[in-house]
Amino acid sequence: MELFKNTNFDFLGKKWPFIIVSLVLTVAGIGSLIAKGGPKYGIDFRGGTLVYVKFAEKPPVERLRSALGAKLGGVPEVQEMTGQNEVIIGTDLRDDREQEKGRAAIIDTLASTFGHKETGKLDLNNSGVQALVDRLRGPLQNANVALSEEQ
Repeated sequence: MELFKNTNFDFLGKKWPFIIVSLVLTVAGIGSLIAKGGPKYGIDFRGGTLVYVKFAEKPPVERLRSALGAKLGGVPEVQEMTGQNEVIIGTDLRDDREQEKGRAAIIDTLASTFGHKETGKLDLNNSGVQALVDRLRGPLQNANVALSEEQ
């Protein structure tokens, strides 16, 4: 059974049109990189931290940028998630201590700018083990549940 009858293609005879198309696309790509100021590296390559913030209504992105820019210095990257009431705040802080301070500054800025209402609920994403232990200890003692410190 023969699938291809004529397998004699002249690849070298058609090389110049393809070389020209390849060169044109390469020059266009390099020109695009130069026009846009180089490649935009993601957080994987440049380092830093991302904070995801969810709002009840559509978030005011420009207000967020101005409030965070005043607090953190510079202009943090605020990216709106399409179709959701969520934004991603990116900072270029590389050191662990700087990241922790930056995250706390972002949370404080959001709370002061948008009037964070305390709900009485513990934020498990942003609290440590000790905060959880302290939060559970009182109700368990009120219910007369005897627990050792290890438990």
